[in-house]
Amino acid sequence: MNSEDRRLVLIVDNSVNLYGLGREILKNNFRVIESNGGEEGLALARQIKPDLVICDISTSSSDGLFICENLKSDSATSHAPVILLGPMAQQIDGLRAGADDYISPPFDSHVLGLKIENLIRLGDAMRGKVVQEMSAQSEWNGLSDRFLEKLEQLVLENIADPDFGVHEMAFQIGISVSVLYRKLRLHTGATVNEFVKTIRMKRAMKLLETGIYPVNEVAAAIGYEDSKYFSKEFRKSFGKTPTEVKRRAR
Repeated sequence: MNSEDRRLVLIVDNSVNLYGLGREILKNNFRVIESNGGEEGLALARQIKPDLVICDISTSSSDGLFICENLKSDSATSHAPVILLGPMAQQIDGLRAGADDYISPPFDSHVLGLKIENLIRLGDAMRGKVVQEMSAQSEWNGLSDRFLEKLEQLVLENIADPDFGVHEMAFQIGISVSVLYRKLRLHTGATVNEFVKTIRMKRAMKLLETGIYPVNEVAAAIGYEDSKYFSKEFRKSFGKTPTEVKRRAR
């Protein structure tokens, strides 16, 4: 494997023994960068954005738990799994600090290598799932928007027809009535009749706000044959009568 294709592992430690262990188990499978202690390690992690961090919990220049907490709380480094190396007595503290794994001596180089591979693979899978879900959601939202736009256009094209309703809409859009009900409820939380009424009332409001059209003509223009019934439904929608809106528009 080309060295540039290998995953990047950062070792934060000032222990010669750990350096040697890191080189021995990682050099054939990963690119390894080593840091001489805590503050330098944090700065380097933010700069190179490693695929995984190995940190000695007993680093002298900065507490290993503090390093782990900072790595996990920083958006630039929180993606990277962290393996803490330290005494068994501090295992709980290490895991509470956000470590993805905690290993105590004696270190088994084979086990450490497998843990590194597994954590990187798991991180890749999780990021892939997030991207897939975001893409699916984006596609779904796009489909939802197009579906609603098509329905609204159908209502506007037939807005003066008092008989235009769920059956005509389902027929024109090419789906069954039951599917239309389910999809519209899913996308808007409204029934088909509520959706149609909302569009009609919005159009009525626009016409009335011009101050030009009589109320009965506005009612007929949006598919209401009874102007009194239209006025009642309009008031339910906007809290005011069509006459009040028209009067204020003058």
